[in-house]
Amino acid sequence: MTAAPVARPKRRRWPIVLVVVLLVLAALVVVAEFVLRGVVDRIIAEQVERSLPEGTTGQVEAHADGIVIPQLLSGKLDQVEISSRRITVDGIPLAADVTVHDVPVDGQGDVRDVDGTVTLASASITDLAKYSPLFDRLKLVDGGVELSGSTAVLGYDITYAAKGDVVAQDDGKGVTITPKSVRITNSSLGLKVDTIPGVTNVPVTVCTARFLPSQLAVRDLDITARQATVRVTADSLPLSEDGLRSVGSCS
Repeated sequence: MTAAPVARPKRRRWPIVLVVVLLVLAALVVVAEFVLRGVVDRIIAEQVERSLPEGTTGQVEAHADGIVIPQLLSGKLDQVEISSRRITVDGIPLAADVTVHDVPVDGQGDVRDVDGTVTLASASITDLAKYSPLFDRLKLVDGGVELSGSTAVLGYDITYAAKGDVVAQDDGKGVTITPKSVRITNSSLGLKVDTIPGVTNVPVTVCTARFLPSQLAVRDLDITARQATVRVTADSLPLSEDGLRSVGSCS
């Protein structure tokens, strides 16, 4: 009589199934992260564009750093990079890069530790008459600016160019240009002067606060003949349209 075959236990397949499930979940998380990141970045950029102060226009890009899903669950984005390769303020084209922290997901409240740079090309700003009646034109030079204007000296009408230093004001509300070395540009008069009364060493203040949200302050400048880079900071900045459109003043 032939013996009955011994039944072999079925191989357990649950480890394989578990691995497959985990892989599927991981893929779904990756897809969700990719989709959510695009949505979050786009929403932030659109919110900033809608909230630009009056007289400011441009296209904005935004990027939330790190993995987005856990940050969304926590209610805040740790760090967001906001930039614009071309934005126009008071008719002046410039580029901007700003980093903000603790961005509320619901768009309500303030962001923290704002730090950014605004870059102006040498051709971006030439007309200084709107800021000071003493000067007509402005040109960037290494370490400062060159101002041009006209006045009367010893009964002669002269045109001149004065190289000036530029510094950020202590309160962060503007910059101060102080003309130093002066040269006469209508050389046919044959005049040679080192100083011009009312021009040399007379500070010219330019209020930048009226173009920026009131919490933003100008902290530093780096100027070359090609471009001027301005650093702006704020401890906090409101996300609401009313808050961002509320500009400062120098009065």
